[in-house]
Amino acid sequence: MIKKFGLLGIILAISAVMLAPRFSDAFIQKGTYTYIHNEGEYSVDLPDAPVGVTIWADQKEPIPFLEDPPKYGTLGEVATVKRVDLDTGDVFEVECIFMKAERDFLLSMTKEKMLDALDESYSDVRLDNKQVSFSSGSDTLKWATMTGFTVDQSNNLLFNASHYLTGLQTLIVIKTKYNVENKLFQSYYNQMQQSIKYKGLK
Repeated sequence: MIKKFGLLGIILAISAVMLAPRFSDAFIQKGTYTYIHNEGEYSVDLPDAPVGVTIWADQKEPIPFLEDPPKYGTLGEVATVKRVDLDTGDVFEVECIFMKAERDFLLSMTKEKMLDALDESYSDVRLDNKQVSFSSGSDTLKWATMTGFTVDQSNNLLFNASHYLTGLQTLIVIKTKYNVENKLFQSYYNQMQQSIKYKGLK
């Protein structure tokens, strides 16, 4: 899949992500939007206000991440942000999938189940040099992360990251992808990742 870049290209791409320049807080914070669903427990800073679409129990599209979703009512929201560099065509995309969830389901979420769910969310693409991590806090608070690289139709190398966070009554999955060599987009991701916070129940 990554024929143009090969192993050396992936190594250089990883280095570019890990060694992304640290912009000043004032530069990064300018124009950010703190996203948290009205019923959510986690917040995240995004480069723009997202476009939100409600997830309904009776919708035709598949219900994401829940194993046995309710039959009626609103279940959550998909909030998306997309920025395009007009000079290069580079793209930065974020998708926040917020879901209300039953306590038994949240208790059942192990490291393996959370990472399997993230794996499934990439079933339509090949994720190269996959890296995963997991941490758990008190009660049902857990955080699983999966990162890797994909190639778009123009053969551009993209960095992909997904963060799956469970709360006491909800979950959120934050998926990001962007052109590896775009330093500004790297700064967006660094700021976004560092900004994720547990706010608790309202």
